[in-house]
Amino acid sequence: MSNFDQKLQDLLSEEDEAYIDKAINNKGYYEEAFGSLKGQGSGLFMMTWGGIIIAGLALIYCIVRMFQATDLRQIILFATFAILLNSAQIALKLWFNMRLNRQALMREMKRLQLAIARD
Repeated sequence: MSNFDQKLQDLLSEEDEAYIDKAINNKGYYEEAFGSLKGQGSGLFMMTWGGIIIAGLALIYCIVRMFQATDLRQIILFATFAILLNSAQIALKLWFNMRLNRQALMREMKRLQLAIARD
């Protein structure tokens, strides 16, 4: 263990360790995801989920229309839109999860900064 790691471990009090254990063990993905829809930045998260839902519904519509199409041009058109909508949906979900990870890291960094400042 390096000198910095030892100093950091000494800074963490029992209440900090209890907080870490509580945060790691009790908070699941869905609780964190739904919790992001409240508070600062929630509007952007709601718009993201709105986009995901709209892209999903449009994707289903394009797939249904693709199988109902009678000419090759329509099949290619709806298949192309289905692929694009699926890609858009995946991109929005990735962005949402990256923002969740960023928020979690920022919370931990702030807590660590406060622990160091306390010493």
